[in-house]
Amino acid sequence: MYHTPAGDRILMGAERRFFTASLGTIVDLFATDDDIDLGVAAFDELQRNQKLFSLYSSSRGLLRPDEPAPDLTAFIESAVATVYEFAADRVRNEIEDPEPKEGAPHWRSLILDAAGELDGDIDLPDVADADIDIWDLLLECLAGRVLWDNDYELRENLDLPPEEGKLLHATLGMDDDYFTAIAPDPPDDQVNLYLDALMGLTASAR
Repeated sequence: MYHTPAGDRILMGAERRFFTASLGTIVDLFATDDDIDLGVAAFDELQRNQKLFSLYSSSRGLLRPDEPAPDLTAFIESAVATVYEFAADRVRNEIEDPEPKEGAPHWRSLILDAAGELDGDIDLPDVADADIDIWDLLLECLAGRVLWDNDYELRENLDLPPEEGKLLHATLGMDDDYFTAIAPDPPDDQVNLYLDALMGLTASAR
């Protein structure tokens, strides 16, 4: 389970298919590269093994009903945000690719299906729409069903005096260790276990 604005839940249906597709592609990249940066500063600052642990812990919460919800910390939420940011990057590449692959646009189709499950009256674009801003907006809506906000980006709060930091954390509803919690850094001889587990979690997307 995962603590989302809609309550403790896991991802289901098209929302789950979209998330596992994006996560699975990220995992495949980690399997072939020593380390990669993906555009979310709080995540990219982690070491490779910390990144894999953070992806593992957050995604198990979002995909496994028997998994206790992880504590929401900067490294956990930045890992989730990275999955959505990566999908946004894939959409940009898909739109800008001068020689698109045959068939319906893959990433836009996944996003469109997931957005179709959102509550409320939403005007959905055509799957071939090339307006990147529209797809960014849909991804923000999808991310907003999982992430409470973008507090993980507020790195400057690490430099506040203790009392001011506590007041800000209380105002924003953060735990005191939201920024100071350190992502576990499993040793190299164990990290492949996390990589294999992530492969298993995303097997349906392959």
